[in-house]
Amino acid sequence: MRPDDPRHFRAASSSRPAIAAALLGGALVVLMLQPALGQAPDLSWEKSFGGPGDERGISLLETADSSLAVVGYTSSKGDGGRDLWLIKTDSEGELEWDRAIGGPGDEEGWSLLGTEDGYVIAGVSGSGEAGGKDLLLVKTYSDGYERWTKTFGGPGDDWGVAAVKTEAGYVVAGSTTSRGSGGSDGWILLVDPDGNLVWEVAIGGSKNDGFSSIVEVEDGDERGNSVLKMADGYIIVGTSSADAPGGRDLLLLKTDLEGEKVWEETIGGPGEDGGWQALVDEDGGIVVVGYTRGAGDEDIWLLKVSSVGEKLWDDAFGGEGFDLGRSIVPTKDGGWAMTGWTESGGPRGQDLWLGKVERGG
Repeated sequence: MRPDDPRHFRAASSSRPAIAAALLGGALVVLMLQPALGQAPDLSWEKSFGGPGDERGISLLETADSSLAVVGYTSSKGDGGRDLWLIKTDSEGELEWDRAIGGPGDEEGWSLLGTEDGYVIAGVSGSGEAGGKDLLLVKTYSDGYERWTKTFGGPGDDWGVAAVKTEAGYVVAGSTTSRGSGGSDGWILLVDPDGNLVWEVAIGGSKNDGFSSIVEVEDGDERGNSVLKMADGYIIVGTSSADAPGGRDLLLLKTDLEGEKVWEETIGGPGEDGGWQALVDEDGGIVVVGYTRGAGDEDIWLLKVSSVGEKLWDDAFGGEGFDLGRSIVPTKDGGWAMTGWTESGGPRGQDLWLGKVERGG
């Protein structure tokens, strides 16, 4: 099952969750530190980008010049269907350039890595000839134009969700149904600086396993969307439908370094709520972006909890349509930048959403 729209997931059993945390040389999970907050920060600005089709922002980063780069997909531009979409804005969200990359099938970018001379994007491509979907890896120059594009896969569905730079090239994490022991397995590949495969390994058993922001675990009532590395363990961010009056609540689960549960909290109201990504504040608190039921449909949800999972503050951004926060990063000025998508901009479908909050009091 691919980690995408939360409306596609419905829990089917009440079994206890089995949470696994996976690292590759400690390099695949990022610890992000931010100044402490005492109250919910205000939204400084928000922008939406799109056309007559659907656009989504899935991953973002701040560049060396304090600009923002976002990757996701567009169905309004490119060669057909969905194309991987890479955009760059200035620090205020004003568009500097955008690039659509893809073939006759559907391409999506799910992970964005900044390099000294450009970007590396991991995602999924449906333009291959082997059948199913392939893991997509793209290297661009600093202006977003392609340097090389590679796909990896077999007759099943394969995709990439994260990449890190190493001395030997790039390590990519994802999921595969073309290799492994059956179902969907976690997949790790090493490629050289030109994108050529050096080695690969599938990790998993006969059931569905996979990496989403390095680790995805789904078991019965609970689903992990991402894992955040902390000094003393891991935070799993996701959703839970166990005892949730509205269908799903945001799930936060803390484990120690061995993967044993330390605490677990669910946060939500009468509607659908969930989390997609988190970062750690310098006071030990955890800031999460996701979605919550708002005045219309879902709204982008930003909240902070203490180091033991107690909610400290939250805020929601959105309109009458379905809006979702997918990724969050710290910025050099002490704020946070977020991306996702919005359906509140009119009748034309989904637009890529980009927003910035400043440091709270």
